[in-house]
Amino acid sequence: MNKMNCLLGIDGGGTKTEFLVTDSSGREIRRLILGPSNPVSTGIETTFSVLEEGIIKICEDYDASQIYAFAGIAGAKNGDNQKHINEFLSRFGFASYDCGSDIDLLLETALKGENGTAVIMGTGIVAYACSGEKLFRTGGRGYMIDKGGSGFNFGSDALNSAFEFTDGRGGSETILDIIESKLGKKLEDCVAEIYNGGPSYVASFAPAVFEAYNLGDATAKEIIERNAYEAAKIISGAKKNTSDKVVVCGGLCRQKEILYPLLLKYIEGDVSLTFLDEPMVNGAILLAKRLSENAEIRNEKS
Repeated sequence: MNKMNCLLGIDGGGTKTEFLVTDSSGREIRRLILGPSNPVSTGIETTFSVLEEGIIKICEDYDASQIYAFAGIAGAKNGDNQKHINEFLSRFGFASYDCGSDIDLLLETALKGENGTAVIMGTGIVAYACSGEKLFRTGGRGYMIDKGGSGFNFGSDALNSAFEFTDGRGGSETILDIIESKLGKKLEDCVAEIYNGGPSYVASFAPAVFEAYNLGDATAKEIIERNAYEAAKIISGAKKNTSDKVVVCGGLCRQKEILYPLLLKYIEGDVSLTFLDEPMVNGAILLAKRLSENAEIRNEKS
């Protein structure tokens, strides 16, 4: 059993959950990716199941009493979820632990204590403006309310366009072909599968839009323009409360070459826009390190 002090960071979202163990200086030791763990979309029992599997696998051969852990879970601050997840984490015997939301990871990773607007464009979309001690949110109400700019919205638009073409009412043949190639079967046979898969599964079709766009597809261009416009409205609303600094994180950062000029076009006012490729689990490691440092301070005082 390894007795060295370690940091465990967990980034749980609507599409995947990333686990990272580092040494006390932040040097990576192990990394693991499992399925979604947002309790709002998957249910709290699924959250527990994913966390348990990941913690057991990634902390194997390490003494839990030497591990400082922080879990940033999307949806954790809805209702009593944070309380329940912290109670669950207490079972593992960590040296110290805490649970927050993906917002905590976003602010730590993107802004690093500075004023500005941090944006998640992943399965969902949300923007947080930080001004001193004040935090302002725009968007982030989930796939049934937010109208554009998220992986779910891109994926839903891709599926809608594909079905429109199938029905002979417009849409894009290119997007249909890309989706059916991904599925390995006819889209018409997958309606139940799509609904059973939920928001994260719908979001998995978002890349089809960008692939079609790169092939010159006009419908894909319209989808991207509309979603970029909706994302820019969310960002503009948040940015009114802070500086011109805007940092975008999340899975859609992979499409930054396409999205960057469109967001610049539609965001109101001056803006300093950055797409951050750094994984948000790194923010969880920084917060775990803070737990370790606080423990050292307490020990010195005692």
